Amino acid sequence: MSIDKIIQKLKLQIKIIQIQLAILLLKQKLTIPNLDTPKKIILHHGGGWLDFNGVNEYHRQKWGFKSSLGYYAGYTYFIERTGKIFQARRDNEEGAHTRGQNKMSIGICLMGNGCEKDFTPEQYKALENLVTLKRCRYNIPISEIYGHNSFAATLCPSPPLEKWISKVKAG
Repeated sequence: MSIDKIIQKLKLQIKIIQIQLAILLLKQKLTIPNLDTPKKIILHHGGGWLDFNGVNEYHRQKWGFKSSLGYYAGYTYFIERTGKIFQARRDNEEGAHTRGQNKMSIGICLMGNGCEKDFTPEQYKALENLVTLKRCRYNIPISEIYGHNSFAATLCPSPPLEKWISKVKAG
């Protein structure tokens, strides 16, 4: 058998394995970290007062897609009111936070409803540090930081967070 035929046979076997893996992942509703590096950061607020565990359970019941880290939350990161950051998905793993943008973005959600009560100083500090870290790591321009409402008709991320985004973009 020629080397070309062996290579073709190996390529075909790899393709079959990829298809089998995709079928398995869909049956188990798993996501895997297989995307290019993120190109943008999209900010959200929770809209309610669920902590990370509450959001994770809500997303498990609503969508049921489990990340490679073992969580169901659709955001890449979640910041509780204490400033504690939870990572629900890897940075290069498809999220479930902004329709049409999940394969190219990092989704960061702040616990709470900024329309009712501003976020805490601890949340803002954690957000600033996280955004700076991710921008530097992936060379994301400051112009590529958005609120969820840039892509959908929603009140998210709320006026206080929109003000924060404007301030960051203004320098």
